[in-house]
Amino acid sequence: MNKNRFSYPAGAAPISMEKMSTETYRHALTTAFKSWHSLAVGAVLLALNVYLTVQGNLFITSGQTLQGWAINVIAGYAFIAAIYLGASPLSENHTLTETFPGVFDHFRTFIVGGIFYALGTALVNNPVTKLQTNDQMVPGALALIIGGALILLAVLIGVAAAFVRPRK
Repeated sequence: MNKNRFSYPAGAAPISMEKMSTETYRHALTTAFKSWHSLAVGAVLLALNVYLTVQGNLFITSGQTLQGWAINVIAGYAFIAAIYLGASPLSENHTLTETFPGVFDHFRTFIVGGIFYALGTALVNNPVTKLQTNDQMVPGALALIIGGALILLAVLIGVAAAFVRPRK
């Protein structure tokens, strides 16, 4: 009984699943290391995001709410730009010179994503999520779920922007 249900062209040998996964792995690593410039700039933007998020939260807790929210939206912009730079080597924009202008071309989209990021981090860092008493369990869980969903939406905005054709 023939185990292979598929016929292969004459002279072609079937490709094993192990070889396919190895080739996919090599392709992913090759793509990542070819675009190390974009990944390095994305890493710097993620570091800027962490710094700005901490500073924005300090502003909010010290009573300077408007400045804190503005800083958190800018931190969200940096976060989405880092995700965009990390995902764009998988799209048609391979080099940093092709990709980096997109950080500014998608300004309005990234600002909206930055607002979602700021709201999401505010909900995740909400004191209710510390679950100090049993009465705070349901509001804390809802804050974590909604905050996580908003941060995920910000990530999706960055990834989706990476696959939009750049303006010429």
